[in-house]
Amino acid sequence: MASAPMVRAITVATEPLEADDLLAIAAGAPVRIGAAARARMAVSRAVLLEAVQRGDAVYGATRRLGAGAGDEVDEQTAFQLQVVRNHAGAIGDPVEPLIVRAAIAVRVAQLALGGSGVRPAVADALVGLLNADIVPFVPDRGSVGMADLALNAAVAQIVIGEGATLTEEGLTVSGAEALADAGLVPLELETHEALSLLNTNTFTLGSAVLAIPRVEELGLVADRVVALSLEAAGAHRPSGDLGPYSSTVFDDVEGSGAWRSAVVIRELLQASFLHGATDRRTQDELSFRCAPQVHGALAERAEDLADAVDDALVVRAENPLVDVESRSVVPNGNFASPDLVLGLESARLALAHVGRISARRTAVLSALARPVRAAGRAGIPGLLAYTGAERMNDLRRLAAPVSLDDVVLSEVEDYATWGWTAARTTHDAIDAATDLLAIEALHAASLLRDAAVTSGTGTAPLRAALADLLERGGTAEDLVRGAATVLAGD
Repeated sequence: MASAPMVRAITVATEPLEADDLLAIAAGAPVRIGAAARARMAVSRAVLLEAVQRGDAVYGATRRLGAGAGDEVDEQTAFQLQVVRNHAGAIGDPVEPLIVRAAIAVRVAQLALGGSGVRPAVADALVGLLNADIVPFVPDRGSVGMADLALNAAVAQIVIGEGATLTEEGLTVSGAEALADAGLVPLELETHEALSLLNTNTFTLGSAVLAIPRVEELGLVADRVVALSLEAAGAHRPSGDLGPYSSTVFDDVEGSGAWRSAVVIRELLQASFLHGATDRRTQDELSFRCAPQVHGALAERAEDLADAVDDALVVRAENPLVDVESRSVVPNGNFASPDLVLGLESARLALAHVGRISARRTAVLSALARPVRAAGRAGIPGLLAYTGAERMNDLRRLAAPVSLDDVVLSEVEDYATWGWTAARTTHDAIDAATDLLAIEALHAASLLRDAAVTSGTGTAPLRAALADLLERGGTAEDLVRGAATVLAGD
């Protein structure tokens, strides 16, 4: 009997975790905290306690929070519980477990940087949740992006033995029961530790980490789809020139996103009948000719987002920041992540352009398919294009900036980035763009179904897999999900 594959364990050290580490943890990799990280957290804790013992005004430790930041804390144990419970104000559907795990991993990595002033036991409690695969029930509505306070509070509730968790079956179990089943005990929070569990944009950052590979994959899917659509259109009308994808066109921007997209499309179409076509249109629609430029813009926005994530992972995103080197506690705005949020906003706008150009190609293919539909050989519902139109409407709305919405929550909380909203809507936009590309691919497959033409070395397997999908049939939902799976290569 073959042994199960080894899962790479992730050690959290004093250096920032990389995005790949967070992806591994989100997918289930075990986690441990290194000795150096433990030592740094212990020193950070000592610095925090020195400030408390001096009687310094320390936000969340000797002083209360928000508009009450000038008021002294009376009794620490009660105050810590009050902070967690008071911030547990999120409502809505549960956040996807992958994102919850990524968010918890982000917080562990941040604590290890030594800016929080908490005991190592706090990080251990979070690691315990990850390694026991305890997934807190985190409602998805409740953050303005200036620390994902209410969402983080749902995690903190489990740490202290309250709140609710999710099972694999989607049921909820109390935090106390989940801890007991895993052999874990609730943590009694001490000075400043409640705030430290709450005060960074862990969900925004964890969600952004998970968005990057999805955006990158969608760019490759878009290249595959346009190659199929070129063949589908060429099989039913005079073929367009492949010049818009040639190396000649992109020599001036070698290495750019557009150049890489054109290279992929050319490779997919190697040996395609399009190369030998003699009856060519002078100009194909812009939605065909400009595909590399549009897809390349998305690829470059994905790179920008990845850079913003890398930068965010380096930041000691604490307020107040406990600085070990200067042995001081400093108020700041590191919990805001405008660069990351703008990266998410830009990615959504690029996704809308990819979806829009795909929708235009679908319209071209749908018009070419009228005889096929009339003969009853389409294999897809005729109104699938209408569904695409609605998804494009969704994508257009999702592309609108969310970070400019104004909010004043108290006299000291008068600005917000809306980071979590930006992250959540980015995943929604990826879903919508994926549907649009799948719908386009189904239209292309319908036109290629009975076409006596030779596909390229890269498009032939896609064409065959989509033909099998059409042959099996099913609901429109089955077809779109199946096409998305084929295009992703899963």
